[in-house]
Amino acid sequence: MITLKIYHKYVLIAIVVGALFFVPLMSVSGAATKELTESPFVKSEIKNIDYEVVSGTERVKNCTEVSIKIVLANVSKEIGSSELIFYSELVGAEGHIKDKVLQSGSIYMLNPEVVGEEAVVSWSGEAPDAKRRVSFTLLNITQETTEGQYPVESIIRDVSSEMIEDALNVCYNAKKAIEEANQTITNANEKGLNVASATTKFELAREHLNNSLGYYNLGRQDAALEAAKLALIHAEAANKLTKGAETTSEIRNYGILAAVVVIIVVVLAVILMQRKRKRGIY
Repeated sequence: MITLKIYHKYVLIAIVVGALFFVPLMSVSGAATKELTESPFVKSEIKNIDYEVVSGTERVKNCTEVSIKIVLANVSKEIGSSELIFYSELVGAEGHIKDKVLQSGSIYMLNPEVVGEEAVVSWSGEAPDAKRRVSFTLLNITQETTEGQYPVESIIRDVSSEMIEDALNVCYNAKKAIEEANQTITNANEKGLNVASATTKFELAREHLNNSLGYYNLGRQDAALEAAKLALIHAEAANKLTKGAETTSEIRNYGILAAVVVIIVVVLAVILMQRKRKRGIY
């Protein structure tokens, strides 16, 4: 019953942590949610995206400057003028096409007679002060024509920080250690070993991991990191204690086996001596 209880509690942790890592990947960000066909009336080419990354990742570092340069080429004359709609979640986002100043929500009248076959879009702003790893739309451009609405460009990136990534990495390692501890404790219980101390450490690890996830969701990444570190320490201790109990059990078993062998040898020696005496051999 103890093993089953531990397993069920651990499954809940796995679900929460799994949601933590996968929800950012499933989030929808941008001006539109429906699937649109790429615009046949203008071609977009990203010339440059410049931003500071979180060390060891490709994620945008929060509260840092982001700059983007896009060339809109092959502007079609078939449909005449069309509207370009701009959307961005950058803080203080601002862009330009020639002398036209653009902001998130701006509409630019794309007239091929004015811009020719090519228009250059420059865009900049500050990455949001993300308290968790979140996907943000750096820039989205949609074209509204007489034929319908078409996506031109969509640039979405994860925004994070060193503290956020450190907290998530330690949290992930703690989750793996707890998973291992759960398995080793389950195996030890099935063998009838006394792993009460390991079980206590396991429960503490689980509690600290839950605390870490709570702090993470509140945006308290310093507290989330410290709680995750404690979870990892206790989970590793649980593993060590369980493996120690298994080793002790094995040594005890080997000691019993050795004692049995010695007794058998002594008994055989006594029997042999008795037989020799009966035969008159001394």
